[in-house]
Amino acid sequence: MPRELVIISRRPVDLADHLVAAVEIDPNLGLRTVWNGGGTQVCAVDGTALLTVLRTKGFDVADDVERLLGASLAADQVFWTELYAPRGPAGAVGTTIAQALAATVGGTLFQRSDP
Repeated sequence: MPRELVIISRRPVDLADHLVAAVEIDPNLGLRTVWNGGGTQVCAVDGTALLTVLRTKGFDVADDVERLLGASLAADQVFWTELYAPRGPAGAVGTTIAQALAATVGGTLFQRSDP
């Protein structure tokens, strides 16, 4: 079972953000689109998926998000982006990329499953 992560942010996460975060961790990482544009994977040189980022969704009811994540949100944090990283060393790198991605968009990263 993969590591389940969520970024809550003030703006949607886009492909340029994925690239900025990936290059910050390792300039040799690549991106590939999956599910007809429904997500993007950050990949190692050998093609191993380190992090899968799904398309950002907006939300209207902060109470539901706060209940799901167990944390209070700022009023302007209205975008939810789901991310998945594999278990093991590749997942540790994926989580580091997710942290960089959250910082890139000025968001907050939440881990929804045990590492």
